Amino acid sequence: MEIQGTRFGTLEFDEKEIIYLNEGLLGFPLSKQFLMFPYGEDSSFFWLQSVDEPEIAFIVINPFDFFSDLEFAVEDDDAASLALARSEDVEIFTLVTIPEGRPEEMRTNLAGPVVVNVVNRRGKQILCKDYSPRQPLIPDSMRSQLKEQARSGKAGQVAGGR
Repeated sequence: MEIQGTRFGTLEFDEKEIIYLNEGLLGFPLSKQFLMFPYGEDSSFFWLQSVDEPEIAFIVINPFDFFSDLEFAVEDDDAASLALARSEDVEIFTLVTIPEGRPEEMRTNLAGPVVVNVVNRRGKQILCKDYSPRQPLIPDSMRSQLKEQARSGKAGQVAGGR
């Protein structure tokens, strides 16, 4: 199979790679099939590309890579709809927002994680009222430092750029 996307051009994939979100994502109910692939080599970020609407792609993370003390509770109805039987069959990711021109202000939506059953590739965005939909990914102390370095033109050096 393949899709012609606006961001990545032609993407070829196997149907087994598709993640099915039967209810879509909040605000994007028409996108129900997605591909997920790394943002770059050794990156903690991933792309979540819509198969149904090729112009739609999100940056996502495994939130546990950034916040070790998270605990997401999956309600019984949600677990049943995904046919979740074992905790080791679960993967969770959250969507990332990067304000244009202000990468130091990137944040993730911990209030709306996407739970995926890796066995059947079915997923669902759930709601977690205990967490913020706009959780900063970069601590306050580092944000001001990065902002200052960006103003002085050293941002690429900090991020390991060339």
